[in-house]
Amino acid sequence: MKTAKQPEAQDIALVMAPESIDPAQDVRALVGGKAASLFELKGWELPVPAFCCITTAALEQTLLRNDLAELLHWMRQPTAQLPLSGDALEQAIMNLVLPAALVRDVQLFLQAYPDAHFAVRSSGTLEDAADNSFAGLYRTVLNLKTFDDVCHAIKTCWLGLFDERVLVYLNERVENGAMGLALVLQRLVPAEKSGVLFTVDPVRGCDTEMLAEACFGLGEALVSGHVTPDAYRYDWYRQQETQRQIAEKEVQCVRLDCAPFTALEPLSPEQATLPVLSRQEVMELVHLGVTVQERAGFPVDIEWAKVGNKFYVLQSRPITQLGFAGIRGEWTTADLRDGGVSATVCTPYMASLYKSVMDVTMRQYVERLGLPSEVEPEEWMRNFYGRPYWNLQQVKHYLSHIPDFNERAFDEGLGIAPNYQGDGIVSKLSPSTLFYGLRALLAIHRSCKQKLQESPAFARRQKQRLQELKPLNLQAMADAELFRFAATFLTQEYFNSEATYFDFIYDNSNLNALFKDSIKHLDFPAQDFPLLLVGLSGVSHLAPIEAQWELCTRIRSDAESLAFWQQSADDIAAAWQAGDTGYQLSGLTDYLDRFGHHARQELDPTVPRYIETPAYVVSLIQDVLQQPAQADPVERNRKQEQTAVAARQRLLSAAPWWKRRALGKKLDQVRAFLWWREELRDLSTQFYLHVRRITLEVEQRLLQQQRLHQAGDIFFLTLKDLLAVMRNEMTPLDIARIVARNRQYYRSFAHFTIPDEIGERYSNGGGSIASAGEGQEGVPGSPGVVTGTARVIADIYDANRLQPGDILVTRCTDPGWTPKFSQLSGVITETGGILSHAAVICREYGMPAILAVKKATQLIHDGETITIDGSSGVILVGEGAAQMTLSERRAQQHATHVAGVN
Repeated sequence: MKTAKQPEAQDIALVMAPESIDPAQDVRALVGGKAASLFELKGWELPVPAFCCITTAALEQTLLRNDLAELLHWMRQPTAQLPLSGDALEQAIMNLVLPAALVRDVQLFLQAYPDAHFAVRSSGTLEDAADNSFAGLYRTVLNLKTFDDVCHAIKTCWLGLFDERVLVYLNERVENGAMGLALVLQRLVPAEKSGVLFTVDPVRGCDTEMLAEACFGLGEALVSGHVTPDAYRYDWYRQQETQRQIAEKEVQCVRLDCAPFTALEPLSPEQATLPVLSRQEVMELVHLGVTVQERAGFPVDIEWAKVGNKFYVLQSRPITQLGFAGIRGEWTTADLRDGGVSATVCTPYMASLYKSVMDVTMRQYVERLGLPSEVEPEEWMRNFYGRPYWNLQQVKHYLSHIPDFNERAFDEGLGIAPNYQGDGIVSKLSPSTLFYGLRALLAIHRSCKQKLQESPAFARRQKQRLQELKPLNLQAMADAELFRFAATFLTQEYFNSEATYFDFIYDNSNLNALFKDSIKHLDFPAQDFPLLLVGLSGVSHLAPIEAQWELCTRIRSDAESLAFWQQSADDIAAAWQAGDTGYQLSGLTDYLDRFGHHARQELDPTVPRYIETPAYVVSLIQDVLQQPAQADPVERNRKQEQTAVAARQRLLSAAPWWKRRALGKKLDQVRAFLWWREELRDLSTQFYLHVRRITLEVEQRLLQQQRLHQAGDIFFLTLKDLLAVMRNEMTPLDIARIVARNRQYYRSFAHFTIPDEIGERYSNGGGSIASAGEGQEGVPGSPGVVTGTARVIADIYDANRLQPGDILVTRCTDPGWTPKFSQLSGVITETGGILSHAAVICREYGMPAILAVKKATQLIHDGETITIDGSSGVILVGEGAAQMTLSERRAQQHATHVAGVN
């Protein structure tokens, strides 16, 4: 975990009100996780009981003024050994003299609510984070009335920072965790009903189903386990209550003015069987939960209370662990992340386009292979948490009918962390598996041969159609004509382009796996297999960066042009848009004509294409102008061609002489197939330019007809909905409701790091890797060893922080990253397999890549020196790692693995 640098204690106010927070400040370092959440809730104008925050500086200054600097030093570098412990520690904390400024501000807050009761709640700087909740470990003191009560509670909560349970959690779950503790002083509302609301049920994991637990009285009785709550499940997207469990109640929490506070009083027989919440109250509470989740952008756990007719939010924190017992089957985003469609939260329109293709092509593909299934799946693709997932369980079900299927090998090949013991599903040789295996094998070989024969003609037809689409004047079409054209294009032309590409991907994956399996018995190192796939001359994904280098060569050859290109990207783009052709700007025109269909997120029709963002393209060219000659992609690719030739010779030499010719032909087919896969990907990308053009023009017409209300609404309709709208089968009110609900769903998970795999087999959001510094491990994607600076990048929009020679560490890449690769020395991603975009590009550039390194962006720190070995998949952290030999690295990898097993 990375911790932000905290300001010096003397610079921080000891008590802060919500309105005094400066948005530029590191709020968590000032007030801790719980208070930071309350400040956010208050800023969103949600109903939060009045509160103020006793900041982290209050404890720090109090310790210094009471000659307890050793405790402050321990907080900044906590270890298992405290400088004080037991009675001595308790006496030191409870006898603290509070600073006068703290006393004054607390008194002022209490005086503002003379008849109220109060609570003091701990708010740790490491608390309520996305990975570590510290839930229930710090202290809370309730039912406070007097100033003396509050002062005693402040010291009690401070003492809780040093509890053994906190230290155990810290040592087990948090790395590099400097500890700070703030406190929330909050007015207690006299709750008639209270409880918790999970905006995603943490056990079932259904993304639109909320779980509310409720009891009468104060929620302390529920949290402490003194009462059994009612449970209500409500699907907010479908607007229906899915389950309610009314508990048999014996007691309820007493009112605030009762003493002792923890006392419970019996309920009447009539009350004991009543539901705590009516159906209307459940709907109101869920509406509040949707609002909080939508603003936060991820699932949250909310504590709430109700007084009279008003619900209050007492606190909100991220849900740190999710199970998926309510999701049948097994689903994954493997390959979809690297393609870009699941890299970030996905609009319903984009997801439905992909789904319309995959639901058809996958069904047709398994039928063509002749594999049996007892049950045909209803869906091959579904949306979870705002991203498309594909039906992993069903694919495994089909593959289990062929001999030698090994689930672990299959998962690891896709970069999926196995969530089971051993090899999982393994099929054995039998008459049945032999029959289906041979039939599928023949079908794959037949299909691959046919595709290689037909692809050139298909590509020519597609390019001809793209040339016809380029000058098409959509604005000149009447509404009815445009709508008919759009429906035909999306359901036929786009579908044909994408379906052909999808089917090619399926065969490419199988062909690659079959070839890899056919050579595993040869004396050919497995880590050298990627070298057989490098040096694909003229591959489409390298064309844009090669064209940039060619343009930069011309710019460098002319002093005036070079000086002109030193201006800001916006100024250069403005000159080009004004019609200037000098200073090699005509080269920019040619570049955009050839590659204007590309984008930073190429499969997302909401994202502008290069032709719409010339300033961004100018900035890419300016980046290339700064790069050294040795980064030239043409030269690097030429070297990779030589590498591939050498690897081919080693492979053929390892085979018996009578098998070499056939083996060479197989390798040629694998390489040709990979080349065509990239060619069809580029054709698909060009069609997405026209998907965007047509969709935006349709939106303009619907806005003019007042059937849509604002720009962007069209992307919150599914393809099916849009077709119905264009056929005039929906009222404006129906459209508005669908758009509003889909926008809520999209925003609810906009900042959520999705689990890569979900379903009944998965108890949480994914596996883990070794802590930073211990030797992390992933899937080898491109061979080579390099030491450099790790640059942890959130997404493509953060990529301007990359410096030449950096090792990129990111969640996933898609083709929009390609222009950035020429300046890198290596790549690490959290997802992907050997055929993913990052692996293919890195192999062409001749630099190492390691894929499927779980939580890499969290465990590798931005700016630290790391060494990566793309042949073994090992990552080592620190300057000393660069001095280790390859054998030493592999030995450390083995030792780490053995230690983990033991």
